[in-house]
Amino acid sequence: MYYFDLDSCFYKYLATKGIIKVNNFKFEVKGKDINMLKISAQLKAIGEFHSRILGYKEHMNKRLTNNAGRIVEQYKIYIKWLKRDLEKITKTSSSNEFEKIVAEVGRHYLERAEICIKEIYKNNYIDLLKRSSNRFEICLKNVYFNNLRQEENIKIINLDGCCYNMLEMDAVYFIKKLNKKKLNINTKNIAAEFCRVENLDKESLKFILSMVEYPYEFMKCCNRYREDVKEQDKEKHIHEIKKIINKYN
Repeated sequence: MYYFDLDSCFYKYLATKGIIKVNNFKFEVKGKDINMLKISAQLKAIGEFHSRILGYKEHMNKRLTNNAGRIVEQYKIYIKWLKRDLEKITKTSSSNEFEKIVAEVGRHYLERAEICIKEIYKNNYIDLLKRSSNRFEICLKNVYFNNLRQEENIKIINLDGCCYNMLEMDAVYFIKKLNKKKLNINTKNIAAEFCRVENLDKESLKFILSMVEYPYEFMKCCNRYREDVKEQDKEKHIHEIKKIINKYN
């Protein structure tokens, strides 16, 4: 059956799997309310979502984007660009405050990023990609408390990020969101619990931890500065990079 709204077919398919799209939730989960019990319950909800939607291959209307491997490739490109920036700054000497900061700490972040990528490939990353592709695994991306809940059904507000991807990526997104909230959490324990719920092995655990450790904020800030041609806007990048560096010191 075809629908005028391309998404409606997908929503109807999800409903048959007990996954319901809703407009909002009755109550908000605030940072002060989040503890390991709530995190464990959310991990189970994420696992249940993955289990119910696994293998979706419909072609009539909603075609999901295949994002498997894209983030790792993006991270590798960021490394290449930062290397180039550091070489340029070294040859010409830093001309402004942002470049002086990059010259001072950039090598440290570059090495961290390279170690993360090396660890990912060392732990059977290609096999993880193949598994994801063969099983038609699907990620929601926004798996935080404000978008995904398990009650009598799995309830979701926003499905825009839904795509074919490695299940591990939803753990990466979830842990990074928790870290942004500055919660006192044990990243390794959460990643291990996710792998237990999803029945994933130690290679998946190491992949998740390496992705979380990748200095994405710093690398992204350098990229934004590089792309911003307006001199008057560059001051905000100086403020941003200082904030990122202070956050992890």
